[in-house]
Amino acid sequence: MSGFWPTSGTGSIASLPATPNNFFSPIASFGYSYNGVARLDHQFSDKHHLYLRWFGGQGSQTAPLGGSPALGTASSNLAYYFEVAPLHVHNASAVLNSAISSRLTNQFLFGANYFNQVFNDANSSFDTKAMKLFLSPDASINGKPILGAPNIRISGFEQTGLTAPAGRSDLTWHLTDIISYTMGAHQLRFGGEGRQAHLNEFYHRRGTGRFVFNGSQGPWACSGDPTCALADFLAGKVAGGPLDPNTTGSTIAVGNPERWVVVNAFNLFFQDGWQITRKLNLNFGLRYEYFGPLHSDKKDIAVFIPGTGFRVQGAGLDSVFPPDKNNFAPRVGFAYQPTGRPDLVVRGGIGVFFDQINLNPFLDFRPPIAASQGIQGNAFGATPVSTYSRSGYNWDAVQAGGASIFPGVKPCSDPNCAAPTDPKGLSAYSVSQNFRTPYFYNYNLQVEKGLGNAVVLQVGYVGSQGRKLNLVSQINQQNSAGVFITFPNFGNVLQLNSIGTSNYNSLQTTLRLRACHGLSSQFAYTWSHALDEISQYRATVVDDASNPKLDYGNGDFDTRHLFTVNFTYDVPKARWATSGWSDRLVNGWQVSGVINLHSGQPYDQVRSYLNLIGNPFAGVDHKFSAANGGTIWVNPAAFCDPNAVDPITKLTDPGCPGSTFGNVARNKFYGPNFKDVDLSVIKNIAITERVKIQLRADMFNLFNRINLASGVGSVAAGGSFSPSYNTCTEDFVAHRCKDGVGFGQVFDTIGDFNGAPGLGPGEQFNMQLVAKIIF
Repeated sequence: MSGFWPTSGTGSIASLPATPNNFFSPIASFGYSYNGVARLDHQFSDKHHLYLRWFGGQGSQTAPLGGSPALGTASSNLAYYFEVAPLHVHNASAVLNSAISSRLTNQFLFGANYFNQVFNDANSSFDTKAMKLFLSPDASINGKPILGAPNIRISGFEQTGLTAPAGRSDLTWHLTDIISYTMGAHQLRFGGEGRQAHLNEFYHRRGTGRFVFNGSQGPWACSGDPTCALADFLAGKVAGGPLDPNTTGSTIAVGNPERWVVVNAFNLFFQDGWQITRKLNLNFGLRYEYFGPLHSDKKDIAVFIPGTGFRVQGAGLDSVFPPDKNNFAPRVGFAYQPTGRPDLVVRGGIGVFFDQINLNPFLDFRPPIAASQGIQGNAFGATPVSTYSRSGYNWDAVQAGGASIFPGVKPCSDPNCAAPTDPKGLSAYSVSQNFRTPYFYNYNLQVEKGLGNAVVLQVGYVGSQGRKLNLVSQINQQNSAGVFITFPNFGNVLQLNSIGTSNYNSLQTTLRLRACHGLSSQFAYTWSHALDEISQYRATVVDDASNPKLDYGNGDFDTRHLFTVNFTYDVPKARWATSGWSDRLVNGWQVSGVINLHSGQPYDQVRSYLNLIGNPFAGVDHKFSAANGGTIWVNPAAFCDPNAVDPITKLTDPGCPGSTFGNVARNKFYGPNFKDVDLSVIKNIAITERVKIQLRADMFNLFNRINLASGVGSVAAGGSFSPSYNTCTEDFVAHRCKDGVGFGQVFDTIGDFNGAPGLGPGEQFNMQLVAKIIF
């Protein structure tokens, strides 16, 4: 299997020293995008106008996948495992505007959108069966062996096989009609829209298998150490412990997960803009929304229903979840001029807004535990998918004589997998039969005041509350003996519910300077707080299914303070350069810039099940250290692991109270802040009255500030401590440290952390030169 790691050509890892951080990829990312637009406007008469629009584009990129805790993805510097993602997009619309009378108008719109994108590793030619790595008899796509390297995770080493074959294709069309009618002081609008989406998803996630080697299986007591992890791999000893696909054990999904689904939706609305007095305008209305459940005519969508077992949509189950037909959304807003002059305006509003149901939690959830990817991953129905997990074994011994590591597809013949011949311990995915459409209460109150002729100040409160939001829980939790007690025939059972809540409150201020002596600018400051149980619609499961509110806390994207400035300054013209080349060279200069300052976002330690037993910021200064490759953000001695079982991490100190879920609240602590200044110098050269050339130099992160990663997953929580990292063993109380390289440290910059190394927001100083023809 050495072929999984490149040993020749550019990007080879051959002859590297046996030291940490010994490889920097010389392979450049690559991408292109070719796009076209077309427009046709036609006036049939003074009353009827037709507008036709079309956009088409295709492109591709080959780049590191980008590590994302939110999506459960990892990154690799190995060129074999850069992600290749070709894309095709088409969008078309037709709008007919009709002025039926001086008071009555109608707008009819037809729109269609096509999207197609597939994903693969840059080297997806590996045939594991031909390489004598026997994953499963059914590790295939349409009867042919599935190609691509398995995801092999050796602690401290680059991973292989990050992108199993995946992709989606969808076509959405809609018809919209809006009638507007003026009646005295009332501006009436009413109409509706019908929409249908056709979606084909073919995500073979974990189709090539995932295997973890962490050094826990050999005779050595050094779990997590790269040397011991490599020894486990060379000995074929797959990690043991809980079936967590990211840190221990192994998992695979076999079968055909491709599904074609259709979703229907429509809405109706009525709205009245009423000018009650010269000072007061009232806008109110009512909207009705219907978002139908996804369905398929192929009868290949199976849903696990507690108390009933598996049911197939269209064959014993009418719909994946009961349609929600009560989505009435009233809204009201006002604008008031207390003095009767436009320089002082008070605005406010409140309304109910229903949210389009996202299909990713149904068909591509990407669970952080060993479980089905969605309802397409259930082992029942016409095209079953079996998800297997296994830990603490020797894969060489298992494959002796050509045997496979995992079985083939074994669907349940009984809805509860209770038949003697049915497989046991399979994962299942459920959708609550009380699932409802998520909605929000949005409200605001704003005051806008003109300060002279050029300055406008706006101060306001903006808030929202979310209800019936998507939330996934593991409803087959284990007891203290590790036995699945609720559904004993199954392993992990995930259920998609609509019981989540959210809350957002903010003070928002804006100061706008209109063009004054060539200077235009805007200053904006927001002080806010966002709370919820879960912020991500993928890859997140609540800690305790019996108490989801245990996860209620700061939202993943909670940014308490945000300050931005943008400005544009037109350099005054030189009076002596009035014509010809002197005017073209000397005049037409412009300077613009953006200043962005914001506080850090939370990093989630609660899912590490830790207890807080001390001051997490004692002895840390948050200074960047090149020797450590980052900064120590929290003191690891302030945390302990009440569930540790490894002899190295077993905590007997009475200061570490026992608790299955730990006592560290979700998103309790915040990561590094962000500061960035961007500047552009622009030169406009007039060629003719209608044609000009624009030259510009755009400089990003002008002062080259180190912006460390912030947000969920940015502060490390895994690996092994050693003096070489200047962490727990050397500086803090060793016996209270959670086992993990760099626990409590930030190793990455924000751009690289978000999948845009080098050129992303906040990355090191860089500049681009641009030439543009404007006509």
